[in-house]
Amino acid sequence: MKRKVLLISYWFPPAGGIAVQRALSLAKYLPSYNCELHVLTPSNPPSPVPDSTLLAQVSSNVVVHRCWTPAPPNWTRKAVGKLFSRRKSQRNQAAGAEANTVGNASFLSNLLRRLLCPDPEVLWVPLATRRAISIAKRHDIRSVIVTAPPFSAFLIGNAIKKKCRDIQLISDFRDEWLRFFLSTFSFHSSDAIRKRAEMIERHTVELSDKVVSITQGVVNEMKARYPDQPESKFVHIPNGYDPKVFETFKARPHGGSKVVVSYIGTVYATTSPKPYLDALASLPEDVRSRIETRFVGRVADDQRELLQSDSRLRLMGYVKQSDALRYMEETDFLLLVMHDPNFATGKIYEYLASGKPIVALAPTGGEVCKTIEETGAGWCIDPADQSQIVSLLKGLATGEVRSTGRRNQEAIRSYERPRLAEKFARLMVTTKEEPRELCTAVSSSIIS
Repeated sequence: MKRKVLLISYWFPPAGGIAVQRALSLAKYLPSYNCELHVLTPSNPPSPVPDSTLLAQVSSNVVVHRCWTPAPPNWTRKAVGKLFSRRKSQRNQAAGAEANTVGNASFLSNLLRRLLCPDPEVLWVPLATRRAISIAKRHDIRSVIVTAPPFSAFLIGNAIKKKCRDIQLISDFRDEWLRFFLSTFSFHSSDAIRKRAEMIERHTVELSDKVVSITQGVVNEMKARYPDQPESKFVHIPNGYDPKVFETFKARPHGGSKVVVSYIGTVYATTSPKPYLDALASLPEDVRSRIETRFVGRVADDQRELLQSDSRLRLMGYVKQSDALRYMEETDFLLLVMHDPNFATGKIYEYLASGKPIVALAPTGGEVCKTIEETGAGWCIDPADQSQIVSLLKGLATGEVRSTGRRNQEAIRSYERPRLAEKFARLMVTTKEEPRELCTAVSSSIIS
């Protein structure tokens, strides 16, 4: 008998970008593991990077339920993001101990934070919760997976668990919320949002049967934060790559005389390439001129000036997945930067699948360095070690350094998405028959 599973994900094709990949991989491969999968996602998500080609990867056996969201359009979200970035910059420049408090924020900033707490996507929660409980009742759902961010999606899973207590709830944290996410993105830098986030996360952990996260470092953080919860509740399932996407991947020449180093993915504060750019600028001109650096993907507003300061950098902007793969095919080396030791950016796994040598700048002993060491896929240097970065770049530019020559292909294959989907399938348990009265009508407290 197939497991009946509901996957709740705010980001799902035709939305594009790295945020959809976790849900997409489950929609592609979970049906292969005896699962009848239903997906609940918005019908009109304000995606900044649409990619309708990804829809072809969703298994034909998956039933996708789309529920309208009153979320503002993407241009409005960008304007709000700029507002909060500007306010944060002004507060950082202001004098006095109270410069960083919410009380000094503009009336509009404060009002928006209160209305859109813990995140703008919370506007979807009431409608989505009603729809999710309806799907659970109609299709006899036994397991619910909620993947976030946006973290307000956990409110939907929590409401289902409260109304249908025999349903198994699996909460998937694709980012660490309280330490990393709230301090990285300007909109979320608020005492009110933090308090709300702390409450939602605690309720989510307490109600969930399993709490999943993408690195062992984040899993350890959450275990320490909730010592009253059984350790067996917390599970590490990393991000990964889709082997089918790479079946036709083939390295090809880029046609130039320079060594091409490519960064593929979003550039924001935690992945800021400043250490790389500083090392590049310090090279002798005859060496520097041999390296062409490409940035393929979105660049956050607070990083744009950094990249635009060097006219020799090639900024390709966001491209759909198939075009990003072509850029990977013709690069010589792939650049990866991660300043948080507990995180491994999602692009590292596609880098691994490409077979191209990786230049990783990440804290020694952190998740990225552990992955590079485990797979033998490149070099990992601490971002603070400028002399080592300079030395490596010189070697790449002159041809003295070409590859590590020690790739562990079996370790790399452990990150294939079918294998990771199987890990999710194994988390699901057979539940007893649920009395229908437990799925009661939704009350006004669904987002409490």
